[in-house]
Amino acid sequence: MNKGFNNNSHRLLRVNELIKRELSSLLQGMEWEEQGIKNLNLTLTDVECSKDIRIAKIYYIPTGMKNSESIEKAVNSRKKEIRKYLGKKIQLKYTPELRFIEDNSFDAFQKTSEILEKLSKSKREI
Repeated sequence: MNKGFNNNSHRLLRVNELIKRELSSLLQGMEWEEQGIKNLNLTLTDVECSKDIRIAKIYYIPTGMKNSESIEKAVNSRKKEIRKYLGKKIQLKYTPELRFIEDNSFDAFQKTSEILEKLSKSKREI
């Protein structure tokens, strides 16, 4: 996640959580057949709004699907529709521009855990 992008004010934290909650329910309820996806299974891990709340970075992890590129294309193809819905649900002066970003932190954590496990095994053998 990008340091400095998100000021940790209480208002921004509340806006981030509000956007995350509304987008989670919206994305689960939308039809995705046109994009070639039967069920869009993704978990929103974080939302970071810029200080002026004009841009919102939405971090997600695809669950149960191998092809994350198709998910990214599907979500980005309907970004305007998603933003319009969000604008109706949240009451802010501006509806932020949405930027969907795949969250790779879990993969990095998993790789680090594997490396540490290998080191631990090699230490035991010595």
